[in-house]
Amino acid sequence: MNARHRLPFQAGAISVLAFGVCILSVYGSLMTGGRSDIRLSDLFAASTNGAVILDIRLPRTLVAACLGVNLGLSGLILQALTRNPLSSPSILGINQGAALGLTIGVIFPSVGALVGLMPLAAIGALVAGFMTFSIAGVFTGRIVSLRLILGGVAVGAFASAMVRFSFTLEDDLARQVLRWTLGNISDVRWHHVQSLFVWSLGGTVATLAMAHRLNLMALGEAQASGLGADPRLTLMIGALMSACLTGTAVFVAGPIAFAGLVVPHMCRFCLGPDHRILVPATALGGACLLMAADAASKWLTSPVELPVGVVVAMIGAPYFLYQTLFSKGAI
Repeated sequence: MNARHRLPFQAGAISVLAFGVCILSVYGSLMTGGRSDIRLSDLFAASTNGAVILDIRLPRTLVAACLGVNLGLSGLILQALTRNPLSSPSILGINQGAALGLTIGVIFPSVGALVGLMPLAAIGALVAGFMTFSIAGVFTGRIVSLRLILGGVAVGAFASAMVRFSFTLEDDLARQVLRWTLGNISDVRWHHVQSLFVWSLGGTVATLAMAHRLNLMALGEAQASGLGADPRLTLMIGALMSACLTGTAVFVAGPIAFAGLVVPHMCRFCLGPDHRILVPATALGGACLLMAADAASKWLTSPVELPVGVVVAMIGAPYFLYQTLFSKGAI
């Protein structure tokens, strides 16, 4: 088989594999849980089992999928903007900034009522991203990769410390904030799906519209500018999109680390660097990862359930270490 015919064959094989993984992830997320007597056919039955699937497990599966879309696309955008394979919302402190924004809204209910908890999460993510990029030297015209990572670690550590400081203020407040620090989706319902789905769909469409700019940014800021794409405008738009996607994800489930790191890498490895293909692939891959992690969180330590963020971190932390040690473009 020559190279011209091999590429369509590989694309077809990857598409079939991705579809199969998606179906398995959906099935695993729906069929795992505290009760083992529930079957997929119960979804269409007017029974207690059907209510469990429709009212508890199905919204949880959809929330996991939307979380994966948001975090995967956020990581893809950040990696394209910085041309650094270690860039992700958790590494750059954006996740932690979103959690701090939420915490401020909980500590000061009047602020939360005035602005809203989801916008506060997005604002916190945006401020954290602004601080990290500022430390990295974005206003000097050149982002220093090492300073980007170190700045993200510092900003994330400060935001996390402030969130943990809130635990000392009041027991009820501590319990409310603790939910967001674990990456837990055990109590999500249909109203979470409605708010998160709008952002996931809009984020996918907006990122796809931005795919050409991301391709140009991957060539370098000088080349992007020479080809008619203002790199600073692209950076501002991309940072805003990443902050909004991350903030809405943190609002629902808390700061889930490493999903935005692993998924774009896997898709880039399989499909190449073209963001017109990577955007939908990353959205699908992120959804599959979070749904599979949701299934694993209910199965690994059954009947006790792990937070889904813990399962994702078990996958992502070793991969982050691998990238740090062996990726030539990491820092």
